Parts: sequence; C-alpha cells; structure tokens
Amino acid sequence: MAGFLRSLWRVLTSFKTCAWVGLAFCLAGAAGSLTMGRYPGLFADMDAQVFVRWFARKGWIAPGATLWLYGLLLATGVLAVNAACCTVEWLARIFRGTVTLRRLLPHVMHLAFLGVVLSHLASALYGDRVTGVMVQRGGVAPVGSKEWAVRLDRFEAQIGPEGYPRDAAATVTLFRDRTPMTRGVVRTNRPLFHEGYGIYLKDFGTTPHGVSYAVFDANRDPGATAILVSSIVFTVANFLYLIPSRRTDA
Repeated sequence: MAGFLRSLWRVLTSFKTCAWVGLAFCLAGAAGSLTMGRYPGLFADMDAQVFVRWFARKGWIAPGATLWLYGLLLATGVLAVNAACCTVEWLARIFRGTVTLRRLLPHVMHLAFLGVVLSHLASALYGDRVTGVMVQRGGVAPVGSKEWAVRLDRFEAQIGPEGYPRDAAATVTLFRDRTPMTRGVVRTNRPLFHEGYGIYLKDFGTTPHGVSYAVFDANRDPGATAILVSSIVFTVANFLYLIPSRRTDA
C-alpha cells in the first residue's frame, strides 16, 4: 500500500502529468467547440443558467455529445490536484533551503490557478441566473422566483445611421413586496448591481402598440471577484518569472 501511494504521489507531482493532462484539456476543448455546433438544441441554454443545474438536467441524456465535457472536467480536476500536490512538495523543499522570489513564483502561479478553479466551482454551485425578464415601459415584472420585481421607468436608445443601436439606457426601479429597494440606470455592458446580483440589459424593442420594452437578465456570480484577483496574480507571476535572472542559481 505504501508503495502504491508513493507511486501515486510521483504521478500527481510529475511535470509530465501536467503536460499530458494539459494536452488532453486542449483536445477536449477543441472537440467541444465542434460538438456544440452540431447539437444546438442540447447546448443552446448552457450559458443561460448555473452550470451545475444545466449539467444535472442535460449532462447525462446524450453521453456521446457530452463526452468532451466529461473529459474537460476531469482534466481540470487532475490539473488542480497536480498543481496542489506539486506546490506542497516543492514549497517544503524551498523552505528547507534558500527561499527566493524566483523559486516561489511557479508556486504562486499554481495557487492562483487553484484560486481560479475553486472560484469557478463556487459560481457553478452557488450562482444564480434569471434570464428573459421582459418589461414594458411603465410596467412591472417579477425577477424569476425571487421576491423581487423590476419596473421600467424610462428607456432611451441611440440608433446609428446604419440602423444598429449605438447605446441603450433603461432606468429601472427594483421592488420587494411593493417596497422600492433601489433605482438606477442599466446600460449595455453596464449592469446595475444589488444584493450580489447584476441586472443586465439583454434586448429591447417596441411592441406593435408602440410601447418600448426591455429584456433583462439577473445574474449572481459569487466567484467573479476571486476569479479576477487570481487571474491578475497568475499573470503578474508569469511576467515576473519570464524576466531574465541576473543570477544563474536564483
């Protein structure tokens, strides 16, 4: 048993494991980019809800079409375990010897990568998405199953000479039990945030009766900030590590 555990540890801390699993990750992603186009009915709403809920409904109904996704998730998990085990092993060696920034940087990258993976996992498990909330100007619509409602107070759109919208702004009020909670302006790619949710303007138009309407999505992504911070740390650590060292033994 001890021999098996030692062999397993060597595999989990091996650079070759990282390289081969990284290749598998890329191949699975490439297969997914092709497969998703061939099965639009299966994957069309994948981004419209929290991933875990989508996977629970559709991840098992067509194993052939989603095989790439299993491979992608498995590769991500193995890469995360590889990064964690490698960091544990090498940090122990580093702190028993000479600690330098350059020796620590690869493991800062590992920890940042783990931060990205765990943050995405938190969003996939505890996030929420409410899509397609359509509201006419002056009207009120409930926001999914929440105790919220959104009222469209005002809507303005700037249409360019080519006929495409340049900008759109929706002034909205959020209510809970008929009590106003907050009021603000939602623009394209500029959401209104409240209680961890981002209210996004997704579409707009005019009814046959000439009344303006807007369509909103409400998204809660608890891992978004951690993903951003971890990505910045990963990028900075990569940049610093690529700067040539003045010492050959650094």
